[in-house]
Amino acid sequence: MDMMFEAYLTHESGHLEPDDIPHTKDPVWILGKKYSAIYDVEMIRRDIRTKLWFTYRRGFVPIGDTGLTTDKGWGCMLRCGQMVLAQALVHLHLGREWNWHPETRNSAYLKILHMFEDRRAAAYSIHQIALMGASEGKDVGH
Repeated sequence: MDMMFEAYLTHESGHLEPDDIPHTKDPVWILGKKYSAIYDVEMIRRDIRTKLWFTYRRGFVPIGDTGLTTDKGWGCMLRCGQMVLAQALVHLHLGREWNWHPETRNSAYLKILHMFEDRRAAAYSIHQIALMGASEGKDVGH
């Protein structure tokens, strides 16, 4: 199983600490949804946990002929693009109110997640995006 995919299926909820949400009277907005930082703290955490997070990886199959097995230091914009697209797909196929839970095995969610695995055959993998850039004259890793 791809490391990224496995990381999402075993997402630890401990990433959000009790003091992670600022205590403010101002509203907190997350992708068009308004929350109270005083009354909706758990709902804010749940919404944040639902967002797909694609960060630097290492140890994946080399991208093309480059030999690169990590995107550390050069893949930030590609990962940001992946996150935006993934969130749009989740919103489109599951709705804005859908929330991820550790036991989630929703087939639509898993299908979306598979599209972003770090392997050449995945539709929106770092491999596909980087090689598409290379075909337009943007060298992989630069």
